[in-house]
Amino acid sequence: MGKSAALFAVAVAAIMWAGSGMAAQHFFAHSDKSALELSNIRMSLAGLLLLAVAWQSGGLARGVKVLRKKPRLMLDLALYAAIGIFLVQFTYFQGISLGNAAAATVIEYTCPAMVICWEALRAWKWPKPGEAAAVVMASLGIFLLVTGGDAEKLLVPLACVLWCLLSSVCFAFAAIYPRHLLLEFDPYFLLAVGLLIGGAGSSLFVDTLDWRPFFAPEVVCDIGFIVVGGTALAFVLFNAGLLYLSPEQATVTATIEPAASVLMASVIFGTRFGAAELLGVGLVLAAILMPILPYPKLKNSLRR
Repeated sequence: MGKSAALFAVAVAAIMWAGSGMAAQHFFAHSDKSALELSNIRMSLAGLLLLAVAWQSGGLARGVKVLRKKPRLMLDLALYAAIGIFLVQFTYFQGISLGNAAAATVIEYTCPAMVICWEALRAWKWPKPGEAAAVVMASLGIFLLVTGGDAEKLLVPLACVLWCLLSSVCFAFAAIYPRHLLLEFDPYFLLAVGLLIGGAGSSLFVDTLDWRPFFAPEVVCDIGFIVVGGTALAFVLFNAGLLYLSPEQATVTATIEPAASVLMASVIFGTRFGAAELLGVGLVLAAILMPILPYPKLKNSLRR
């Protein structure tokens, strides 16, 4: 997979996540189930699906063999499952349940700035021009998409803001942490184990494990898309992209999610957007291209 294909994979993953946000908003409007219960069934079913794929492809046997040789990696898997899979999903769904999918997505996408700042501090150097410009353009585009240029429209409950900021931190972790695991394990095996650990762990906090309401006619399509498209396929594509992209490039490219989220809201929920929102779409799409454009190298280290 080349860099362009990796960028495409991450962009498709982001679109899938945007769709799962819309599905979750519809789900919460037609069900009394909580974000924790939705996260539990999402991880459990997607984990079983990916485990079957890993078994079929041989990744399950290879993964077990690696764990036998390096049992300490089980702790890394558990940490990735807890923060990079479970908390990313639970906090995002919790934000949607308290606000709406568009607001939750916009707040969550403070993530690229967090990743770029972290990588710059870790390497002790300034961000690349394309990455810095992409953060600025994506942030402005997201603001215009959700507010239409009027900050008053972004008023959402404080709890929603806090949950989504936590989701942003967890998403940054998911972009940075699992690179060494992706070099050790088959991607299907890695995600299957992570999702199943997250599903098993979250079940301890669910009062009643009754999945029947999730298959009610009015929400079964929501659950189907959230599990297959918004979880199994999206995480596989995102992790595939991480093998060929830096965390900064992956998270900035994923900012297509809020653009897709707003456009889907227009189609699904009948929301109408004006010139400012359309400008926001353009800025977000332009931000996706910024990290891959050629720039002259700048000798501007933070070291003196």
